[in-house]
Amino acid sequence: MPRPQPRVDASPGPAASLTSVIATSPRTARTVAGRLLLAAAAVVLVSAYCAPAGAARVAYPCSYGTPGRTVLHDDPPEGRPYAPGSESLAPAPRKYAAMTTANADGHAGRCECVQPRPWDTGMPAEAAASIRSAMDAKEAEASSNYARFGIAPDAVPVEARTIWLDTAWRSRDEQTCIYSRFGPGWAARPGTSIHETGVAVDLEDWGPATFGQDGRLLYANGWCRTVPEEPWHYEYRPILEAWGRGSRCK
Repeated sequence: MPRPQPRVDASPGPAASLTSVIATSPRTARTVAGRLLLAAAAVVLVSAYCAPAGAARVAYPCSYGTPGRTVLHDDPPEGRPYAPGSESLAPAPRKYAAMTTANADGHAGRCECVQPRPWDTGMPAEAAASIRSAMDAKEAEASSNYARFGIAPDAVPVEARTIWLDTAWRSRDEQTCIYSRFGPGWAARPGTSIHETGVAVDLEDWGPATFGQDGRLLYANGWCRTVPEEPWHYEYRPILEAWGRGSRCK
């Protein structure tokens, strides 16, 4: 499948607008031309500094707001699937059979690039074991909470035991798709994303509705936040430190 291409913004720049003013109203142009020329020159200089000569301005179709400032919401996922064939498992082992929730309905929209898969796909064994330990801790907390209402541990639903991941490992093609749709600030350039190494995860349930439980449990099992403006994003500290990149942890 060909990789998606970003749209190109072909709208006229400030220089074209200034030409129009001068051509249609010379008298008005004389009174404001100085200021407009200074503004146009500044835009041209900034454009020349930030992009190669002749480069088109790129519009990313899925970007919105301002990275680091726009408040995002912990919206419900399209689904919370488990791996096919896991239905016969008891809740305790079945929690490990969760799939990632991104594009869980299987119908990729314009801004959806990642396919649902077993959450530990492409993840180093050490990192995957730590997430299983975090799920065990969540299971213990759920059993304790349900017991207050007289519900036996075996009756605790599997969903209450599961740490759901929106995405974990991503392929290079998926990261390329994400970058082409969201652009810098919202996505890492292909080849630089920690997701491509399998030691980064994005939590599905990260907001106040769940009191930060999943993030707390990941943190207790070796994961850390590395992007302050992304409260859902965690990376596995021991492997980062082995790579000499432990300073990424905040």
